[in-house]
Amino acid sequence: MEVIIPAICGVFGILITKIFDLISDRKKTTNETTKQFKLINDQITEIKSQIKLQEKDELRTQIMVMISDYPDETTDILRLSEHYFKNLKGNWVLTDIFKKWAVEKNVSIPVWMEDEK
Repeated sequence: MEVIIPAICGVFGILITKIFDLISDRKKTTNETTKQFKLINDQITEIKSQIKLQEKDELRTQIMVMISDYPDETTDILRLSEHYFKNLKGNWVLTDIFKKWAVEKNVSIPVWMEDEK
């Protein structure tokens, strides 16, 4: 009996050490996984930002073509312009072109456009 107790304690000691090693390895893996998820999330955020910029650029070009080649398509131009200025927070590049077109076509400047300078 005297020999069994130290042997059991030794086995438990080894078992506890193994458990702590596994926990430590798991924490390392969890930390690495967390870092990878953060990196992937940052990349997704950057891709979304690039897509939004691309959409804005393409829509601005489309509106400019519509104003240039199809100036009488007021409904479509207004619909696209509203999305560009209001939803995509379009910038000044198109503001003067849009306002000039609106004056030439006798289209009242929409409320969503009044804040544009």
